Amino acid sequence: MARVLIITGMHRSGTSLVASLFERAGIHLGARLLAPQADNPFGFFEDVEFVDFHEDALRARGQNILVPRDFVLTPDAAEKQRARELIAARASHELWGWKDPRTSLTLDFWNALIPDARFLFVYRHPFDVILSLARRDEVVGFDFFNALDAWCAYNESILKFARAHPDTTLRCNTYALLEQIELFQHALAQKFSLALELTAQTRDELYRAEHLRRAPRSPESDALLKQIHPDAAALYDELQTGATPRAEETIQNASPEISALAQFAARLPAPLNEANQRALLIALVALTDPALYENFARTHIARTNELENQRRAWEQTAQERAQTLQTQTAWATRRMRDLERLESNAMVRALMRLGIAPRSATEK
Repeated sequence: MARVLIITGMHRSGTSLVASLFERAGIHLGARLLAPQADNPFGFFEDVEFVDFHEDALRARGQNILVPRDFVLTPDAAEKQRARELIAARASHELWGWKDPRTSLTLDFWNALIPDARFLFVYRHPFDVILSLARRDEVVGFDFFNALDAWCAYNESILKFARAHPDTTLRCNTYALLEQIELFQHALAQKFSLALELTAQTRDELYRAEHLRRAPRSPESDALLKQIHPDAAALYDELQTGATPRAEETIQNASPEISALAQFAARLPAPLNEANQRALLIALVALTDPALYENFARTHIARTNELENQRRAWEQTAQERAQTLQTQTAWATRRMRDLERLESNAMVRALMRLGIAPRSATEK
């Protein structure tokens, strides 16, 4: 009987790197994988057909990867049949699976179709994720708070499923997996009975630290996150509890700018209103990685200006067309009045009755 391993987690949590380790260890992750891109040059290790399935499902519901926290994806009958066909096409492989972050939103669905599947959940600190999303240009309009909400949506789904299915799930912090790969290999063998070659040598061949950057953490930055998004901070702590392996947190001294921001935030009325939450989060991003924020801001300002220029061009075109239509309407109105006056003339009406002048459309 085929064995199935499903790898998932919030976008930009290191799922591609983890999947590359399993692909190297011999798990069939797909015959046609998503091609590498500039923001992921070593590859995504995502089966194109599973990605298409999830993207189509989200698109049909008017969503992209940054879903709201209350979003629920319940596949319909046609989607269920499509999923069954995907599974059947891979059943000949002794050990197979797939990796797609969007799977986090459909865990119960896939579990019902593949009851014996095993689920590996990968998570990363929420602030690292939103910074990575910004580098990838996935954050729209400086809405980092929306990205933080999406992080919660994915990981709340993961945690809920893991609680309900403790025997078939394993969750791990991405950094801990890389730093303690032998311990992770042992946990995998013990929990899933998977004896795979996940060695430090393989990790070193595939992993580059600059592709999984870790934002500096301090007591002040942690306090700010708890003020800005208490649910995200609490959820991360809960993910850490029971994770195998669990990350060793590196806490540093805060920069003077972060300390000043924390002191300012502490004087604000609690709990923070949404406007203050969003403003503080933008400030925290800007102070944590100024170069990233400057590039992000420059790109979005340029895009905003471009969109504004397009809007003005369309507005001018619309005004020109409206003026043309108004001119044509005025001409047509005058012409109709002339025709009406002409048709009301007794001589013209007599000629029309004799068939010498053409009758109007109303008299035919």
